[in-house]
Amino acid sequence: MVSRRKRRVVGVLGTTLAVFLGVVAGGCMNPSLPTDLILNLPGTPHDQELEATERTLVVLQHGLWRSWGSMWRLERALEAHGYEVLNTSYPSTRAHIEDHAQRLAGHIEERVSHSKDPFTRICFVGHSMGGLVIRSYLQSEDARGAWACVFIATPQRGATLAQQNREGFWFQLVLGTKSASQLASSDPYYAGLAPLHCDHIGVISGGKGDDSGWSDKIPGDDDGAVGTDEALLPEQTDAIRLRLGHTRLGFAAQTIRQVLVFLRHGKFEDPATR
Repeated sequence: MVSRRKRRVVGVLGTTLAVFLGVVAGGCMNPSLPTDLILNLPGTPHDQELEATERTLVVLQHGLWRSWGSMWRLERALEAHGYEVLNTSYPSTRAHIEDHAQRLAGHIEERVSHSKDPFTRICFVGHSMGGLVIRSYLQSEDARGAWACVFIATPQRGATLAQQNREGFWFQLVLGTKSASQLASSDPYYAGLAPLHCDHIGVISGGKGDDSGWSDKIPGDDDGAVGTDEALLPEQTDAIRLRLGHTRLGFAAQTIRQVLVFLRHGKFEDPATR
């Protein structure tokens, strides 16, 4: 009886794993989606004073190897505050950043064209590599103008860790050789990025608030994956550093509040004043 029960459990788990791998291999789901959804289950903060004052579409872009689920908590918070949200997954390891930007353009045009009323503003929020996808989209001649952009732990000039590991076997096996390789600071992709034209550009970086950060492989402070300095942008109009690691920056309550504050006021809130 015990052996039969064990075989049944093993069979169910095997079938579940096979279905999951088949769906992922078929491009129907990003492999991180189940984990992303679990991490984003906590409730969302709400502040009536941060509710949208204009009819605004907020476009979200997740980072490398993640899915729309990694920004699901932020999506729910934005919608609770009166924003409309476009939050879609893209096959981050299977194409170059420029290709992801073209894919994003199609999603934006579809959303805008099917909207009953025009949007007064369009804003963009990108986590990690998602910020680079947004930048690539915005430099297209056909791009919709941005009222505000918020970049969360985006390696604006490339990442030291990607530079150190881009030729590694495991790096290429798990993350691929396309967009992941472009995250290396020496990649020519950055030379082709034009300055960002937007009145409100906010940068949220993560770090410990010291000179060592969480990774001894990254110079200065860092979030464990991207250096604090690597996340800065010359055109930024405001910047803030939160004591959070790279992954948590995408869904932490502190991050969500800062995004809401920036979209409402065009600048961040000093955490010390709360």
